[in-house]
Amino acid sequence: MNKRFIAYYLLTLSLTVPSQLALRNLQTVSETKPVEYVSAKQDTQMIEDNLLLTQQQKILEEKKQEETNVKESTLATVAVNSVSTNKEVKTTPSLSRGGTGLTKPQPQTKTTEKPAEKKQPVKQTTVSSSTAQKKQSTYSSNVELVDWWKSGRTVFSVGTVAEIKDVYTGKTFMAKRTMGTNHADTEALTKKDTDIIKSIWGGFSWARRPVILTINGKRYAASMSAMPHAGLDSQPAYAVVNNRSDGYGRGENLDVIKGNGMDGHFDIHFLNSTRHKDGQEDSQHQAAVLKAAGK
Repeated sequence: MNKRFIAYYLLTLSLTVPSQLALRNLQTVSETKPVEYVSAKQDTQMIEDNLLLTQQQKILEEKKQEETNVKESTLATVAVNSVSTNKEVKTTPSLSRGGTGLTKPQPQTKTTEKPAEKKQPVKQTTVSSSTAQKKQSTYSSNVELVDWWKSGRTVFSVGTVAEIKDVYTGKTFMAKRTMGTNHADTEALTKKDTDIIKSIWGGFSWARRPVILTINGKRYAASMSAMPHAGLDSQPAYAVVNNRSDGYGRGENLDVIKGNGMDGHFDIHFLNSTRHKDGQEDSQHQAAVLKAAGK
């Protein structure tokens, strides 16, 4: 009887104590912290805050990694510079254009190079001053500058044929003095000569150009314009005709050589020669004469 009672008592006690402890814990929790309920809006805000926090942490980690990479790169550069500084460096002052040596010297790394192959010396051709002058003004070599009134008008007298060379192009043609008093009125010998004249002047022109006349083996400085005037190739020489070339109208036909492809004659001037219309020197012709003489 006593044993049964003791067993029953112990069983009852084992069931009662845990229940009382659990009830006491539940009461303690309910007393210390009440249960909170979260709305859907608050739940969404909490999720967004967590995402933002995660992104900020990721950015901080990337920034730390970048700073680490920069430090490693800087350390590597310093190491390379320290190695290159230990090498033997030879500096030489570089001169400025004026040769003052004030410019900052540039370091030159001393390196071992293979000896350069010996090159064959280049022969240098020296040109004498006289040869250079000859090349610069070949047209002036042995060219005589003669006064028209003293000897020019007799050297290139009426009826004289001369080879005429254009100074600038080097082209030559043949011409004959047919008339003229204050200067030489001249005509091309043939149509071929006229064509050469037109190729030099770009057609018939009053432009003055330096020329050299070769007469009996001697060369004379002169000036020429290439505009035929005061004549008609189709009419007899010295006959009175109308409509002479270059607007000269009615008058004596001053065209002697026929079939040469030009109507009338052109002008050749020597030193101090003058115009027929006013007896005055033509400054452009005189300048061209000096040019032909190499002055």
